[in-house]
Amino acid sequence: MIPTMPWYGCCTAIAPKCDGTEKKPRNKVALKPGHSLMDWVRLSHSGVDLTGVGGVLQDVTPKQLAAHSKKNDAWIAIKGRVYNVTHYMNFHPGGDTELMRGVGQDGTTLFSQIHPWVNFESLLQKCLVGHLVSHESTGASPVLNKATRLIGKLFTKRDPQEKTVSMKWFQQLATVSLQFFTRGDFPQTRVMLFKSHRDLTVNLKLGNVIHTTHVLLEDSALWPCKVRTNYESGVVEVCLTKASPNMWHRLGEPQEDDGQKKEMLEQLYDPMEVVSVSSVTHNTKLIVLRHKHNIMDTIPIGCSVPVLANIDGVDVVRCYTPVTAALDEKFLPPGWSEDCLCLMVKQYPEGLMSRFLCSLKLQDTVNVGQASGSLKLSMMGGRTKLCLMAAGSGFTPMVKLIIWALSAGNKKKFQEVCLLFFNMTSRDILWQDQLDRLAATDARFSAAYVLTAPDDDWSGLTGHLNLEMLQTVVPSFIEQKTHDTFVCVCGPDSFRESAMRSCYTRHRGNQNNPSISGSKNK
Repeated sequence: MIPTMPWYGCCTAIAPKCDGTEKKPRNKVALKPGHSLMDWVRLSHSGVDLTGVGGVLQDVTPKQLAAHSKKNDAWIAIKGRVYNVTHYMNFHPGGDTELMRGVGQDGTTLFSQIHPWVNFESLLQKCLVGHLVSHESTGASPVLNKATRLIGKLFTKRDPQEKTVSMKWFQQLATVSLQFFTRGDFPQTRVMLFKSHRDLTVNLKLGNVIHTTHVLLEDSALWPCKVRTNYESGVVEVCLTKASPNMWHRLGEPQEDDGQKKEMLEQLYDPMEVVSVSSVTHNTKLIVLRHKHNIMDTIPIGCSVPVLANIDGVDVVRCYTPVTAALDEKFLPPGWSEDCLCLMVKQYPEGLMSRFLCSLKLQDTVNVGQASGSLKLSMMGGRTKLCLMAAGSGFTPMVKLIIWALSAGNKKKFQEVCLLFFNMTSRDILWQDQLDRLAATDARFSAAYVLTAPDDDWSGLTGHLNLEMLQTVVPSFIEQKTHDTFVCVCGPDSFRESAMRSCYTRHRGNQNNPSISGSKNK
């Protein structure tokens, strides 16, 4: 089904002059088949990332804008907004040569001279990269109107340690977005929407301090929202779809606890309802959970959550690392939506919690606590190769790492992402079909499976982790210069010790050692 097409305008239209006469229509070029305005609408609503930055809005300086001045990497600024027009090149009625005149710079004047009547905000809404700022430290955006700037000032927060969380908001006809700046911290976000879908609270947890933004929206919004986090810059964007498409005069009315900060002193648990339970392997299940009310949590990469259950009269707590619902939309589990939490749980015969979780039925309740973790993605700065070593359920922390490393924003950062995945038998391999599909669609990713108790018909790698295997499977370990490689290891203690011993044996005496991070199974 083709979405309803808004009025975009057209650069070949005849626009009336103020004196009642008409401008002479501009020349247009013959577009290739499949490149009509309707085709552009289809592409815009196909789910393809047209921004090139994973949809996380950026503050773009003129210097950064100028770096994207090629036909295959084209950004343009119009009235304070920066758009990636790379995909639009062949759809531009005036031709790509004409469009390239404004690429890599502020094209507002050129745009206004040629076709000021075109509704570029609707035409390029899926291409929005962010806002044009005058220099690196500028926080305000020229595109914000007076009311927007006023609300933005009301939501600036400061604490005694000089750490700040600032916010600005912006809107399109159908959506409203709040963008939070945490100065490079590692944020965990909770969004809540109550009272006729107008009472919005956003809690940002930085360390043990929770920063609260609470506002009664000007109008109702739909649920669930979308939350995007740039873990390198610490920018968090909360995007809401408006219940009724219209332009708001302001974000809303700040509530009494808006701007407050409080320290989290104890672990709190929330009841979450089981949405679906599906089999991953013969002894592993994917459990999809959702809050009973309009609440959405983001779990930072590398973090785990505690799960609390009363089993046979005893309170049992175990930690699990949440995974994304799938590596590809084709494999999304039933009932999943943006506000869901997914746990991949392997059932052990003697495991109280794992047996409890794997026996859950639809609408059962599970108590889930706040996330915690120590992985710092900044440690990977300057690395171009990511080597992931996992054993069994140690694969779960790797899922978000893989997606993050291969995301649009990291295309130029990681040239190679390799997963070395150890299991006992072939039926123990988690998400093999999804991993193989990912390897087939992204040349930067590869997955090697190793079995310690191989099946008779297994023709792949076998044995335990050692130096020789690393040298065979991971090209980075053959090279002398390995300072561009970052290694992550997750599995039982013996596996982690073996991995680190092999890495350090290979590079003993080499000052260009790879960086290594290890964690136990969660």
